[in-house]
Amino acid sequence: MKQTIFAIMLALVALTGLAQNNPGWLWEISGNGLARKSYLFGTCHGDGISFTDEEIYGSITGLADALDKTNTFLFETNMGSQEMSDEEKEEMNRLMGKIYRPGPEYMMPEGVFYKPLFDSVAHFNEVNKFMTYKMKDVEYWKKTPGYWCIRLFLYAFSKARMCRTVDGALFEEATKRRKEIGGLETLAFGMGKIMPMYSDTESIDTLSMKEQAKIIYELVHGFDNDSIFKIPELHKVYLENDTCKLGRFFEEASAKKNELIEAFDYKGYNKDDIKKAMEEARNYQSEHLLRERNEAWLLVIKEKIATRTCLIAVGCRHLLGSDGLIALLRREGYIVEAVKKE
Repeated sequence: MKQTIFAIMLALVALTGLAQNNPGWLWEISGNGLARKSYLFGTCHGDGISFTDEEIYGSITGLADALDKTNTFLFETNMGSQEMSDEEKEEMNRLMGKIYRPGPEYMMPEGVFYKPLFDSVAHFNEVNKFMTYKMKDVEYWKKTPGYWCIRLFLYAFSKARMCRTVDGALFEEATKRRKEIGGLETLAFGMGKIMPMYSDTESIDTLSMKEQAKIIYELVHGFDNDSIFKIPELHKVYLENDTCKLGRFFEEASAKKNELIEAFDYKGYNKDDIKKAMEEARNYQSEHLLRERNEAWLLVIKEKIATRTCLIAVGCRHLLGSDGLIALLRREGYIVEAVKKE
């Protein structure tokens, strides 16, 4: 169930909990024996919205200057290299296997067809068109709706980032300037934290095929209307370079989430169960997507900033909170100060 709610409200839970008295997204790292300053920068991964250079460098005070002073760019993963070791390839195959190499449990039973599973012919036609032309699988009907729920959850995650993100813009600039580019984690490590949110199928497998088909329709209908991964307001608020304002934005989004839960009316779902699933999704994000990754990244950051001037560009939520990179670096003895707005 938590996967269903996460997919439907993907944008609403992506960055909740940001309300703190921090002024902006660019921070200087100094002290603790460092010979030169480095920079910590909170990016926005996009959620379907593209960013221009004018927006980024015109909104984030000091960012252009930080780029001039930086000789090494560190992203969450190394955006400049797709090379993986044999061990990493094996781990990626394991993580993606359930999705791209489904077992017999995800094959449609003989004599069961898709069309009768939907509430109307129009709903079936919308799904049929999407699967055939967007997912590019003319034989999608050979796999169960439960299998396609999993695939569509991952599609939502990927589609939300198929735009010119702030991270992508910085990578373009680093490449143009011939800067050293590195990553804080391997692709396999990052996907190992993300994939359980999409490949844990227990709650989906307990639903009837008709209930699974309803989920597929809601997802596909959302994709067609860009409603599941496109938040123009997020684009605007991020560019105000004010963590407090972004925090208030997501507090309001959280309130709207409760309205969505009340309107969510699939047979077999209990609203208390939905709220519990949402809480589980948030807890998973906080523990595995944020805290565990931040602690692993800290080791890499300490090593890199000891010998060079770095710009460390990670999703803005990774900066904040008691388990955020700002707090972790300060606990290690570094001075971390926000670059003041003009």
